[in-house]
Amino acid sequence: MNLISLIMKSILTLVLIHLGTLTHAQTCDELVAYAQSEDAYPDTFTAYGSSLVAKAEHYSVGNSRLTIVYLKDNDYDYSGDPYIYCGVSDYAWSQFKYATVDGSYGKSYHAYIRDNTCVCD
Repeated sequence: MNLISLIMKSILTLVLIHLGTLTHAQTCDELVAYAQSEDAYPDTFTAYGSSLVAKAEHYSVGNSRLTIVYLKDNDYDYSGDPYIYCGVSDYAWSQFKYATVDGSYGKSYHAYIRDNTCVCD
């Protein structure tokens, strides 16, 4: 892929994500499907021992990031329900992934991820 097409693809990606967050034009499912199609190998982890987080995925799409965190309903819920977050920096993802707040995925989620909810339907 030449440099011009790479730049155009990055700009298009940013515009699509930006438009989706401003106009509600994209559904959350569309956002996730697009991120999954652009990044086949997201950074993932399973939060063993957490009472809040089951697992998480961090997708890179150009210069943008999309993060899916699966939150548990109870201690016996091993799959969790997906919640989508946009614009989580790689630094914040790393702090969350390695449970840097008191060794807790839940506290790290609240400190680094929760405030980045996507505006999608």
